[in-house]
Amino acid sequence: MKLFKLLIAVFAGLLISGCGKYSAQSLYDTDIKTVSIDMFESDSFRRGVEFELTQALVDRIGVDTPYKICQDKKESDSLLYGRILSVNERVLNYQRELDRPMQEQLVVVAEVTWKDLRSGKLLLDRQKFRFTGNYSALQNDSLEVAAREAVNKMAADIVEAMESGW
Repeated sequence: MKLFKLLIAVFAGLLISGCGKYSAQSLYDTDIKTVSIDMFESDSFRRGVEFELTQALVDRIGVDTPYKICQDKKESDSLLYGRILSVNERVLNYQRELDRPMQEQLVVVAEVTWKDLRSGKLLLDRQKFRFTGNYSALQNDSLEVAAREAVNKMAADIVEAMESGW
């Protein structure tokens, strides 16, 4: 019986101290309703990744956030844009007998800016994101599959960064 009373006292203390609290508030800034997304620029010689990242962001924002995508910047509350800084390949495992890579990795690095167009405030200021995608020619994987994997992970992380601070 003493153990039961002790557990109740500890639980009540946690509730009073703030542990165990939760909120029904949105994780996203409710003052912003629309986001316009500019096509990402690219400093890399590998083309197509900027298109995939832009499309992945449009899809992810549409699914995971309360924001609506707005084509016209003049009517949008905010603008999301960025630049792909690099797209590099590197060999993870090498098959010596056949003198070829067994598994390779594509590394995509981008910086993203999100700006409130009404106030001019930068919500994300050139924040850097780095993600990888793995592929293996021995398993009939392609570089495009690795790029898609990397940009989808990056888009998810960018949308997570758009959440309001606690």
